[in-house]
Amino acid sequence: MEFVNRTLEPTVIIIFGGSGDLNKRKLIPALFNLYLDKYLPDNFRVLGLGRTDFSNEAYRDMLEKEVAEFSRRGLSDDGLWQEFAEHVEYFVMDVQKKESFQQLDSKISALEKEWNQKANRLFYLSVAPQLFATIATNLASTQACHDLECSRIVIEKPFGHDLESARQLNKLLTDLYDEKQIFRIDHYLGKETVQNILTFRFANTIFEPLWNRNYIDHVQITVAETVGVEGRGAYYEKSGALRDMVQNHVLQLVSMVAMEPPISLDADEIRNKKVDVLKAIRRIKVDAVDQYAVRAQYAEGWIKGNKVDGYVQEEGVDPNSTTETYAALKINIDNWRWQDVPFYVRTGKHMADKSSVIILQLRTAPHRAFAYDEELQREPNRIIINIQPDMGVTIRFQAKRPGISPIVNPVEMIFDYQQAYDAEPPEAYEALLLDAMAGNAALFMRADQVEEAWKVVMPILEKWESNGKKALPKYMAGCWGPREAAQLLEKEGHAWVNPRTVNIQENVMEDHETEAQKGVLNLHVFTDADELSLSAAELFVRKSKEAVARKGRFVVCLTGGSSPKGLYQLLTQEPFVHEVPWDKTYVFWGDERPVPVEHKDSNAGMAYQLLLNHVPVPEDQVHPIFGHLRPDIAALQYEELLQEFFQGHSPKFDLILLGMGADGHTASIFPYVPFSHKSMTWVKEMWVEKLDTYRISLMPQLINQAECIAFLAFGENKSEALHQVLEGAFNPNEYPSQLVKPDDGELHWFVDQQAAAKLQKTKVLDKTIQK
Repeated sequence: MEFVNRTLEPTVIIIFGGSGDLNKRKLIPALFNLYLDKYLPDNFRVLGLGRTDFSNEAYRDMLEKEVAEFSRRGLSDDGLWQEFAEHVEYFVMDVQKKESFQQLDSKISALEKEWNQKANRLFYLSVAPQLFATIATNLASTQACHDLECSRIVIEKPFGHDLESARQLNKLLTDLYDEKQIFRIDHYLGKETVQNILTFRFANTIFEPLWNRNYIDHVQITVAETVGVEGRGAYYEKSGALRDMVQNHVLQLVSMVAMEPPISLDADEIRNKKVDVLKAIRRIKVDAVDQYAVRAQYAEGWIKGNKVDGYVQEEGVDPNSTTETYAALKINIDNWRWQDVPFYVRTGKHMADKSSVIILQLRTAPHRAFAYDEELQREPNRIIINIQPDMGVTIRFQAKRPGISPIVNPVEMIFDYQQAYDAEPPEAYEALLLDAMAGNAALFMRADQVEEAWKVVMPILEKWESNGKKALPKYMAGCWGPREAAQLLEKEGHAWVNPRTVNIQENVMEDHETEAQKGVLNLHVFTDADELSLSAAELFVRKSKEAVARKGRFVVCLTGGSSPKGLYQLLTQEPFVHEVPWDKTYVFWGDERPVPVEHKDSNAGMAYQLLLNHVPVPEDQVHPIFGHLRPDIAALQYEELLQEFFQGHSPKFDLILLGMGADGHTASIFPYVPFSHKSMTWVKEMWVEKLDTYRISLMPQLINQAECIAFLAFGENKSEALHQVLEGAFNPNEYPSQLVKPDDGELHWFVDQQAAAKLQKTKVLDKTIQK
């Protein structure tokens, strides 16, 4: 946390595991970037240690290829890699032999003699945990690490397998080294946004007064990965999500969010405050673990358009494994600041998107003067700290919408690193390596931090291990986790806030019989349009019942064109006509032509004729777009209608039906027709030149807020557009249907075989659903 002087002393960086993945993918690229930014001293040397016999030239050539692939900058064309590589050597070493360490010490001493100056020595243990003790012991037996001011040892996670093993490793290290020499690394603490949490809190008087139980209702922390175990099944079987992520990364984030203000940025001062948080976390009794913790395993599903195996099908995994790939906890912090404010944390592999985010949800205003209906809860204010992949801070608050009526809606103030700064933020390992070289331990874990974190999770581990081979809940790869995790919050009246899913357009789920997932594209292929309409009618009924059960009403947005005609007719027939709660249904439209409802081309008119005139939906609950008005006025009036209907909430339809044209348009958003991208623009008139007419349409930013969106597309003339929308490059100007990517909801495509004929990546033709 302290300012690091660019003029470091001469430094030797010794990397045990010099030919391993961490060194190739993270450490060497980080050191090269530090060299490019002139943070390294003139006299420095990187010694890669390993048993494989490399020449210096071969070793440097190997690292050059890795830097080209994994460095955020790649390789420059100005010869700087060659300059850096001259400072890199390879040293063959057997860590089981003490004489190898004597040779290493002699090598470092020779460098100091060459430089005529004493050097900082950074020993980085990028090796398997079972080698930590051997290396630490043999290293301490030499003179290589005896200088307390200049020599440091960096230990990678995992730091212990449980509390007892962590204590033993701490005792071994502290018996051999001074605590200030030991740098237990957690790369999450090196991330720019994580470091900025303290600045955000303690350098701004507008936030810290709110940062307590008086104003914050609850806190959510999500650390989600799209990757699975990636061939590391044998390792992961011994770890699991609780050990791999919660005990270290996640609890470090909890500590940063919850700590008291430090009096300085001194390393021990920062770490003291973080330890205080860990000590204040209420220990869960073993017999109460099920009330506070959920675990699950990913089942097969879809990630970025590729079908992936379930965890128990992964290489090296026991088919009967009970190792969790997902963990969610409710944490209580028993101190003055946070009493009765729950911290909900979750982490998992093969989830809907890669995202690390902290959400502080504030309490609702005590008096809602702007509410039309006191029964309607105002959407809460939130402070959202995005750690990755997007970096920044978002503050959500209420603002009055333009217009006559006093309607308020949530809006966002966004600080985005990429927009605010030209400089690219450093990788986490760049910051951590530089701090370690400078001897600044503020972003590294102390012995008591590690042990307190293990104390938090040990009751949970003991309970889960006592369950033996009891089956775990499953969640489909590509979603946000199991139903049990949602229930953990629901019993407190809360709900997970899922990050906006960047990868949703790439995720495809083909299995019609599996429950639909949020965060994935659910693709359903049928033999013909009749089967397509039947399945869409089933979805319509299911969503109507779910919405009424959840909030007492079903708000649906209909579409025009030929695609929904079969669906509309089915909904007037048995059994569907009596299954939909029509008396609690509210109907809107996604777009309209500039004609009266009575006109044959009216989208509303078609829906009246085929559906609404034949079902008992109350007339005052049907809200068509007035196409007979001047288009700009019609759009303005419809937006005001939505403002009034949703009364301060963001318009969130329970179901939106959409068609797709042969040109890839949806609603009335046509190729190459400009429209407003402003988040608070919901309805707009659109001049469609090729039709020589105006259309009135909902905007994608409103459509994407829906709980569920269903596309209907059939016929051979839709096949090319469907192929481009689902499998082509992202080009929404040419294929506007690609703009439909729900923020946090289900996305369904109901298509027939003819429309799916050109799909390739999704391989649906041999998996057609027959009814």
